[in-house]
Amino acid sequence: MSLVTVCHNKIMLSILSKSNNSCLKSFPYMPRYTQKMREMMTESVRHDVCATGIALLCEGGWEAFTTENIAKRLKVSRGVLYNYFKDKNDILYAIARTSITELCDKLDAIASGGGSASDRLAEMARCIVDTFNQKRKYHRAIMENVPPPKAKDSTHPAIVGGMRRQATIERVIRDGIAAGEFRDVDLNAAGILFNGALHHICIINDIGEISIDPGPTVQLFLRSIQTNHE
Repeated sequence: MSLVTVCHNKIMLSILSKSNNSCLKSFPYMPRYTQKMREMMTESVRHDVCATGIALLCEGGWEAFTTENIAKRLKVSRGVLYNYFKDKNDILYAIARTSITELCDKLDAIASGGGSASDRLAEMARCIVDTFNQKRKYHRAIMENVPPPKAKDSTHPAIVGGMRRQATIERVIRDGIAAGEFRDVDLNAAGILFNGALHHICIINDIGEISIDPGPTVQLFLRSIQTNHE
């Protein structure tokens, strides 16, 4: 069964399961595609292609990431992939955007949770480093092969993700200031320092193939902005 057929069936079953019309469920044929259904089909196929690409990058790094291997894993022709992506780099960009969005969603959930601002920042730091350590080959391939953003390229995954992480970090620090936990700080500078320290830890972990605990670094950062620091 082809990828497109599988996605088609997923969409149709989802639509039919939400319908209370028993006659609709007994139709011997599927209803015509609407624009919404076509969008759902495209989204479903692109999601499966990206998931397969991530799996290949995690397993074998950049060398394993080819349109031929993706198509083979999905049991489709490479031509099918080009109906949804321009080329291999387009798939890579989509993967990078998906990965960054997923991480930012996790950080947002932590930032919105309970606990002190210090605890939330520590949990966010561990989430960032653990996410990198769990998929080192994948992240290395992304860093080495996704071209850096051009001037004023506000749509580049690295720019979008960096700005979103920065905003989330600043929000938690702002909460800490409001609660009297932190002294008044330069939010932008603090966010850059926090992000930079964690990025450095991830790079060292990758190069040395080790797992440095971000805890001590985070404690130093927190000590620098806490109100009781002398």
